[in-house]
Amino acid sequence: MFMNRSIRLLMTLMLMLCATSASAITIEEVESRMAEAEQFRAVEFSPGNYAEARQALEDAKNYLSNGNHDKARSSLDESADYIARAMKTSQQLTTELPQLVESRDRMQMANPEHLRTDLVERAERDFSRVVESAEDGDMDKAKSQAKLAQSTIHAAQVVAAREQFSRPIAKGIAAARKVRARKYSPNALEIALSAKRDVERLIKDNPDAQVKMYAVSKRGEKSAERSMKIAALGDRLNKNPSEIETMVDSEEARFRLLGKYLGIDLSQANDAEAQALLLQQAITDMESNYKQQLQDSDKVIEELNAKLGTYEGDLASMNELRRKLQIKRDAEAKIKRLTKLFNPDDVEILLTPDSDVILRMKSLNFRSGSAVIPPNTYSILDLATDSMLLFGDRAVRVEGHTDAVGANLFNQKLSERRAESVKLYLIEKIEGQRVVQAVGFGEEKPIMNNETAQGREKNRRIDIVLLAPRL
Repeated sequence: MFMNRSIRLLMTLMLMLCATSASAITIEEVESRMAEAEQFRAVEFSPGNYAEARQALEDAKNYLSNGNHDKARSSLDESADYIARAMKTSQQLTTELPQLVESRDRMQMANPEHLRTDLVERAERDFSRVVESAEDGDMDKAKSQAKLAQSTIHAAQVVAAREQFSRPIAKGIAAARKVRARKYSPNALEIALSAKRDVERLIKDNPDAQVKMYAVSKRGEKSAERSMKIAALGDRLNKNPSEIETMVDSEEARFRLLGKYLGIDLSQANDAEAQALLLQQAITDMESNYKQQLQDSDKVIEELNAKLGTYEGDLASMNELRRKLQIKRDAEAKIKRLTKLFNPDDVEILLTPDSDVILRMKSLNFRSGSAVIPPNTYSILDLATDSMLLFGDRAVRVEGHTDAVGANLFNQKLSERRAESVKLYLIEKIEGQRVVQAVGFGEEKPIMNNETAQGREKNRRIDIVLLAPRL
């Protein structure tokens, strides 16, 4: 009896030890959680907890190398606890103070040459006080301190924005004035001056509106450049009046060639407005001719359908297939042109079975928890707007996707914010002339395995979808 009780007791102890061993966290698991915390920017948003977690992990490794497994387990548990705190603080900051986080991101992503070092240092000190309060668990204090941090960050942003967005227009205007733009190209010059005033107003009222500043600034630079070219031409013709005849002859020759291809005589028109009317009439006549041909074709099809009633369904299906095939071929032809526009490392171009064209923005990498578009990717998004012009008849849907790290709701909201940011950028560039939707899918539609770092990186993406017309 005593022997049986001893055996049962021994077996119970062994089971308890096995259970304890099975439930003990491993170094690999802690390192994986550490990487996850880093992805949520714990180094920035919870540096105290992150440093403690890192130190406890190093202690655990040292204990293991010395054979002290009990202390190693204790240090690993301690590290995991600090990681959990760091993750919680990081997500609190990005969720409850998103404007502050994203304003700081904009400041940090600005060209260093445009920033004042003293303002940036002061802004970072104010931000660190917010972080300290959040780490202490006092979010009310953190939110109060966030107001001062926001103010100092904006001060740094204002300086950078003036250098980045206002000064280039000012330089263009100065260059145009040197060649007497006020005399020869007053309209273009005034557009540039208006753009400069608009940028200055945006900088003062909303330093976070960098996307709009960028769009207005580019328009201002373009107008200033145009003003300078016109003024330079006017100045040249003023010095050499004989060149006017050569220019007129060249322009008339160009119009004669255009009229030849359109089957009209543009020399009948006395001015540019009359020529434009002739061109418009020619295009209208061509459209009417094509419409008549289509109507005639539809009439023939209707007659055939009437004669071949039993095959009506088949003919309709064939007609639909023909239209789908035409849409697909048109998309394939345009994609060939797009491949010359994009670097494949920046953008992947896909054609879906429904003939939707997907521009997968591979190099558009947002900071964790942030929806701020990195300025170094503006040029890639500019090319995307060129693609939208190529597919002028298509609506556009911007899709935001995340990996599976973090809570579902957090990822869903983040994907929506990022899609909305890109949508607003595109609308600014095309001046709202197209239907653009923004949709966030969170972690619902992965294209790679979320269990690997490479897979998670692929899943964090923005897709710009050019939607094919539905039949």
